[in-house]
Amino acid sequence: MPRLHPAALPLLFVCLLAGCSTLSEDECRQGDWERVGYRDGQNGQAPERISTHRKSCSVYRLEPDETAWRLGRERGLNFYCTPANGLSAGRRGERYAGVCPERSEAAFLRGFEAGREIHLAREHIDYLEQEQRSIEVRMPGARNEEELRQYSNQLTRLRLERELAGRELRLSEQRAERLRW
Repeated sequence: MPRLHPAALPLLFVCLLAGCSTLSEDECRQGDWERVGYRDGQNGQAPERISTHRKSCSVYRLEPDETAWRLGRERGLNFYCTPANGLSAGRRGERYAGVCPERSEAAFLRGFEAGREIHLAREHIDYLEQEQRSIEVRMPGARNEEELRQYSNQLTRLRLERELAGRELRLSEQRAERLRW
């Protein structure tokens, strides 16, 4: 089993610490908690995110201003909880943490679901294309005519399925374009 060189331990510690930290020491010391909250709101972070910040800053013996953070987060959610942003978030395949206020959630979710439909259609197409490439790579190594015929049938099925998936993607994109906010 490979051993870690002792000189690498401090670097490993810093990397592990940075990976778990949501904020740098400078951000904790600067204390612009309204700005941090605004950024978290813009990114659709749940209210529990302040706990992670608290943990990050406790390393430096600092405490977040939760009131300022919550105020900023609420303002940031006004940006996040729009139908257009829901569409973008859904297209990227993000998860929705149920953070939008009741007054804006339904419209956000209309956009989000339309975007998610597009994302899932693209994922399906990617999967079909990957399967097709896999068969095309294996096909020249077919051991006999029967195996070659099976590969050929699989490719035909995948091409048809890919064509149908492409149509479904186009329909999903058209539905998203017709959404009215």
